[in-house]
Amino acid sequence: REALAVTARLCGPELERYGRCVAASPGSWHRDCHQLSLSVTDCASNHPLVRRIRRDCSESFGAFERCLRERPRAAAECGPQVTQFLLCAQSVTQSATQSATRPGDSPGD
Repeated sequence: REALAVTARLCGPELERYGRCVAASPGSWHRDCHQLSLSVTDCASNHPLVRRIRRDCSESFGAFERCLRERPRAAAECGPQVTQFLLCAQSVTQSATQSATRPGDSPGD
């Protein structure tokens, strides 16, 4: 959830437009909203933490994308893949924030 929160904070308008498009086109969102999906990706790929999540969680994200391609009209069936990706993204986010604030890392200790 935190990865999405980071993306939402940085790319809120893009994510919102994409979400509205998907909701409005249940049968054809994968076609109709492709351009909006790219704008979210472009926005997210400019942020180091999101880039790290994409790198470290590419396997689970790939599985999610594959699921969506195989079930374009039944995206809800991809819940397990979404969960896997979000868990991975969350652990990347947590390790990034912990390593940034770990005590004892300051010079002179």
